[in-house]
Amino acid sequence: MLNCSLAEQTSRDKRQAEKLHITLLYESLCPDSRNFMRQLGPVYEELGPYIDIELVPFGKSASENNGALFHCQHGPAECEGNRLQSCVISSTNNQANQVKFVVCQMFASDYANADKCASEAGLLTDVEHCMKTETGTKLQLQAELVTNRYRPSFVPTIVYNHVFSQQLQDKSLRNFRSTVCYLLRQQIALPLTVCQ
Repeated sequence: MLNCSLAEQTSRDKRQAEKLHITLLYESLCPDSRNFMRQLGPVYEELGPYIDIELVPFGKSASENNGALFHCQHGPAECEGNRLQSCVISSTNNQANQVKFVVCQMFASDYANADKCASEAGLLTDVEHCMKTETGTKLQLQAELVTNRYRPSFVPTIVYNHVFSQQLQDKSLRNFRSTVCYLLRQQIALPLTVCQ
């Protein structure tokens, strides 16, 4: 039994090593985050099989009293949006659906469109329950922990393979696809048709 689980873990580790890990730290109402989503959607659609993405909606927010209160850079509506996105993202491991939802929600006029965006992304989720319970709080506290690992000075922050690089951050904001392709070529043997 131990050998099977070790073999499964080794196989899982190998699959993840064959992908570029991207951590995206962003805020639900941040104009710069919204602008970046214009790049994220198409890049993920094209290169998703080679990317392991972690979406972290928190940014320059902060919690008080173990999540009893959250303060967000763009006000209480952003705190609600961050929490909502955490709830929906956590409802699936399908990264393509997570990205579709987040991109849709970032351009929605308000959070009433969450169900529409979730449906368009192929997600069925009980957002209301998550939003109103400790589940939503725990997800935002986890997002805060991940965000604080990198201490972003700018949002969105794009982290590759768990290491922040200001040079890669700057390049990603200008041309995310080019940066991802550059890093993929260094990390794995890509088919000739990818990143052309």
